[in-house]
Amino acid sequence: MQIIKSSREAFATPVQVVGGIVGKQRQTLPILSNILIKKVGSKIEFTATDLDIEIKTFADIGGDSKDISVTVDAAKLHNLINALDNSNEVTLSLKNDSDSTIELKQGKSTFRLNTLPADEFPNRQATNFSQRFSMPANQFRHLLQLVHFSMAQQDIRYFLNGMLLSVDGDTIRVVTTDGHRLAYSEAKLETPCLSMIHCIVPRRTVLELIRLIPDNENNIDVEVSNSEIRVMFGNIALSSKLVEGKFPDYNRVIPMNNNNVFKVKRELLSAALKRTAILANAKLRGVKWDLKGNTLMIQSTNSDQEEAQDVLDIEYNGIDIEIGFNLLYLQDVLNNLKSEEVQFALLSNTGAMLVTMPDNSTFKYVVMPMRT
Repeated sequence: MQIIKSSREAFATPVQVVGGIVGKQRQTLPILSNILIKKVGSKIEFTATDLDIEIKTFADIGGDSKDISVTVDAAKLHNLINALDNSNEVTLSLKNDSDSTIELKQGKSTFRLNTLPADEFPNRQATNFSQRFSMPANQFRHLLQLVHFSMAQQDIRYFLNGMLLSVDGDTIRVVTTDGHRLAYSEAKLETPCLSMIHCIVPRRTVLELIRLIPDNENNIDVEVSNSEIRVMFGNIALSSKLVEGKFPDYNRVIPMNNNNVFKVKRELLSAALKRTAILANAKLRGVKWDLKGNTLMIQSTNSDQEEAQDVLDIEYNGIDIEIGFNLLYLQDVLNNLKSEEVQFALLSNTGAMLVTMPDNSTFKYVVMPMRT
């Protein structure tokens, strides 16, 4: 019986969508390495899960009229489809209900793949989503892009391994921190949220959303319960467990009195940091800033006593400050902002630095200094 009959591209797209979460971690159950392919009429539902995240998508590429469900290894199916060309139609078939293999064909090419029983594939429990909001996909994706790089990775403080999502009325806020830096961004909703939302979205879920959410103005729908979040856009639905715990009070971290302020062209500073990075200590990745008069001197050294120095002309009326930063923390924020200029505000050579976009209070980035 024919499960799928379509062009290569129409088949490859949903497999790529759901396959992103498969194989990124070692699976405890063999079935978790598989994609569930469920055929109902001409509609095919593709599902993948690692038990923490589940991604579903749909495509109208069904073959004959019989309904059927099978699971197949995600990586092998993805690689085979990508290896095919676009000249001929692709089919996926099962000989009979008792057969444990499926056949993928295109032209004179034939591949037989093992399957696992569909009834062994994990079923996600129904959740009562009591909180919800909608906003344009490109705006939500932009929010995530502005803060994702500050999430911790495998920190024992598990609540840092994710992103705070907070919605209060018509304001949505996202915050991430790894204990050394913090990124904050906010936006307005066209339709206010009826109830307050305050949850921590896991790191892997945030990265999957950035990968999948399209850069268009179509609305996405976000639903939240006490333990889960579900994001729906187009023909894709992503569900994920939330991180338990209390996120740090980010308002206490953001400096309010940093009055030594200067602006600089983002691309000029990015280029200077790239040059000084070449001779920076490979382990510490430190860079020293020397603010004096109308100049910003950027310096780095390494264990071989080599040194790099770059000077940028700026307008600066503050006190003289020598301060060190982790080079990667500065490059991360510059690479993810799209503004022409970036503004920096410091209090002294020991306090946190505040990075913003001029005349834009919706984004804040706080980075702690380091010894260089």
